[in-house]
Formats: sequence, structure tokens, C-alpha cells
Amino acid sequence: ENRDKVIITYDLNNAKTGSSSKCATFRSYGNDFKAFDITFENTAPFPGNNAQAPAINCNGNNHYYENCRFLSYQDTVLSNKGNHYFKNCFIRGFTDFIWGSGRAVFDSCNIHVEAPTNMGYTNAYLTANGNKDGNFKESGFLITNCKVTTTGANFYFGRLWRQYCYVIFDRTEFPGNKIVKDGWITFSSNPEYANTSKVGEHKCYGQGYNTNGRVWYAKQFSSAPSITEFLGDISYIDNTFSKKPVVTTTQAPPPPATTSNPAPVQTGSSDCNPLYYQCGGINFKGKTCCRQGTCKKYNDYFSVCV
Repeated sequence: ENRDKVIITYDLNNAKTGSSSKCATFRSYGNDFKAFDITFENTAPFPGNNAQAPAINCNGNNHYYENCRFLSYQDTVLSNKGNHYFKNCFIRGFTDFIWGSGRAVFDSCNIHVEAPTNMGYTNAYLTANGNKDGNFKESGFLITNCKVTTTGANFYFGRLWRQYCYVIFDRTEFPGNKIVKDGWITFSSNPEYANTSKVGEHKCYGQGYNTNGRVWYAKQFSSAPSITEFLGDISYIDNTFSKKPVVTTTQAPPPPATTSNPAPVQTGSSDCNPLYYQCGGINFKGKTCCRQGTCKKYNDYFSVCV
């Protein structure tokens, strides 16, 4: 797998669909969803009226994305509902490009601010969280051990989209001279959200980074929640699914000829699996015998005829 070669792309935006969520290139609605080494891309034009164009819309619990790329300019990653974990991902955007009412962790990701070449630079906005829970349990973003980069634009950490906006930047590296000193901004329609939101930084760093001039409601947290404290049980990352090993169809060269009798080869009927077909694993419902070779277990979820 290679995220530079495996690309899911489309070009819908809010102007075409009338919805900022329905125009996402990829929409995942089930629980226990995982994606590895994939690029999700929305190539809708930007800027423009109703230019929201998510690359992904996440709905459901126990979503895990590892080493993926998410490319758009506005509303790139929509954590819409449920709990979502992004690990070692690349996320590109310009306006509110990590947003939604889900609860999400972004761990060791590259968050990249970029505008199209035909656009004069204005200020970018990294996040727009939609938490409506005054206990700060339902929604929120924990951005931890990440790196923020930019092609030149200055940026805010985020805009306060809903009444109890909840965003923590934890131990994240910034190009300090590109942060708009206020750090955060409200939407003009709801300035009162500044009184009820919980947003801020914890042990962030970077060349030129400082916290001078932050708006009054921005917090410098004395501590940040761990990933499990923020998301809850994440054992599904190891136990729900596993990345299947790559099994090639090229046979190894035969061993040197010997005078001893060759080892017997297990054979089955023509109804059994051919070489390199799956033959076992949790939730596997196919045949468990092999026409030749043996059924080798790689992990609890995948065995193969070799």
C-alpha cells in the first residue's frame, strides 16, 4: 500500500450539493472502521461561495486512520459523530479544515496550511469544533505531538463554531511567526461563545513560538488529557482489526536437490483454497482447507495457504 498511489478523489462541494457533509469525497457511517495508507482528496474549486468540500466525513465509533492523507482547502476533515483517531496523517487545508461535532484525536500528524496559487493570502483557520455539551464529554479535538506547517499564510488555531467549543493543542510544533497572535476567533454571529468554550495550548513549541497576545479566553493548560482519557478505550486499534500482511504470488525458488525423500505436501480436494488464498481467521466464513501447502496463521484475523 502507498498513499501516493492509492487515491480516492472527487470534486463536490456545498455549492453543488447544498450540504457541507454530503459533499464529502468519502463518507464512513459504520463503527469499527480502519484505513491505512490512503489519500482522500476533494478537488472542488476554492475559494468561492459555499466552497466547503470535505475529503472525508466520519460518522461512527472506533474509527482509526493511519498514515493517510486528507487533501482539500475548506472543511477537509469532518469528524461528524463518534470517536475518531488519526495517527501519522497529513491534513491539508486553509479554512476550518479540521471540524465537526465528533470527538477526535490527531496524534503525530502534519497539519499543513495551504491556499491555491490563485488566491491572495489571508488568515487561515485550523479548526472549528462543534461541541454542544457543557461537560465537554461529547465532542472535542485533542491535537497532540503534531507539527503545523504553512506555505506562507498566517493562521488562527481555530474558530469557535459552537457554544462549548473544545480544542487542545498539546506538545505541538508551530512556525511561531505565522500564528495570528490572538490565537482564536469567534464567528461574528456568536461572540458570546467566548464565555463558554475551552480552547488553548499545552507545552507547544517551535521557532518563534510564544503565547503573547492571546485572546482572554484562550487557556494555557497546566496539563493535557492522555489519548485514552480523551477518547476512552482504544483497544480496538490493536484488537478489532489488523493490517493484513502483504502476500505475494511469487513462489520461492525450490530447495537444492537432495537424495532424501521430499517432505510430504498437504493436499486437499479441488474445492479447497488455492495457494495464497485466505483460509482462516476470526470472522472468516470461507473454506479452511488448502489444495496444497498448509494454512499458515499470521494473526488471529488472517491465515493463508502457503
